[in-house]
Amino acid sequence: LNEKFDQALDLLESNKIALRTDEEGLFLQGVCLYHLNQLDRARAVFSDILDGRRAPVSEVLLYLARIYHSRHQFDKAVELYKEYLKVLPPKHPYRPLIRDEIKMCSNGIRLQFRQSLAFVENLGGDVNTPYDEFGPVLSPNHQGTLYFSSNRPGNFGGPRNQYGQPDEFYGHHANDIFSCKNVSGAWTNAQRMHFLINSNAHDVIFSFDPSGRVMYYYQGRSLDNGRILIDTFQRADQRRLSVNPFLGPIRANADYAMPYFQGDSIVVFSTDQMGGYGGKDLFMSVSVNGQWTPPQNLGPSINTAYDETTPYLTDGGEALYFSSNNPDYSMGGFDILKSFFDKGKRDWYLPLNLGMPINSAGDDAYFRLGYDGYSDFFASIRQDG
Repeated sequence: LNEKFDQALDLLESNKIALRTDEEGLFLQGVCLYHLNQLDRARAVFSDILDGRRAPVSEVLLYLARIYHSRHQFDKAVELYKEYLKVLPPKHPYRPLIRDEIKMCSNGIRLQFRQSLAFVENLGGDVNTPYDEFGPVLSPNHQGTLYFSSNRPGNFGGPRNQYGQPDEFYGHHANDIFSCKNVSGAWTNAQRMHFLINSNAHDVIFSFDPSGRVMYYYQGRSLDNGRILIDTFQRADQRRLSVNPFLGPIRANADYAMPYFQGDSIVVFSTDQMGGYGGKDLFMSVSVNGQWTPPQNLGPSINTAYDETTPYLTDGGEALYFSSNNPDYSMGGFDILKSFFDKGKRDWYLPLNLGMPINSAGDDAYFRLGYDGYSDFFASIRQDG
């Protein structure tokens, strides 16, 4: 329940003889393996549970469907999702969600035959860990330097519980901001930023100004209630312990709603606190003579009853990249979409899915174009991570 899947798995497997006859224990073992991305072992455990019963266990069918879905075996996933629907009560709240998963598999079947736009490469073990790495942001003035956020062990404050108290057993690490560099095509070991940026709370990078001398970032005890701060990269002997807050129209949120700042005059962000079409919608605000305009919803071509998140606006403002879990577009979880602005109609075109291998059956988000025009960076929860 505290998502300590590695410790739970160690406890479950400490008595393998008892585990063989404990169906609930076997199921929990499979759940732990699934969340630890050991999908071959998880599939074997769930299959053994099904083979030992006359009637299928609904949750086992669901996890098996998700395993095949994450591996882009969409036909098999659909078959298992439909089996899962058969054992659910008619008014079960999961039924609409499973129908959405089936639609996403249908999109995956279609998209897997589209020509690939790119080659996707994991940044490797010197940057990524078994924990979360997200929100990649390139430095505008230091070529080959990439910043991101991560909740890995060793972060400031140590593991803490939901109340912010130190808790080595049940606690989780807050996010800190890191940087890494590309040297001769290889990414160097990620370095945590200093204590005047990172704190005991969540610290999440958002964006830079075009000069690279101003960094916008988030700080808060939780990912949905904090402050947006501005750091100006002063020398250590000129620094103050306090930092400047961003005085704009955004409710601070560092989860998938994280805003994108284009220079110091445009901000695009995601929120479910300002009305709209349902879920999280994308909004834009512009600074005019030092005053931010009221946020404007980007409209029904972009926003839907689902969640639209992690926007990125190109410099000319003609193209918008963002992520959505709308089953009309996605092949699983959040997919990265692209839309163009129609200057004549002053509106956005319907978005297009960037396809495989940029998108996957996992969550794909935080898309940012590289400065060379040929590369981009994003974060993904995919099976081969």
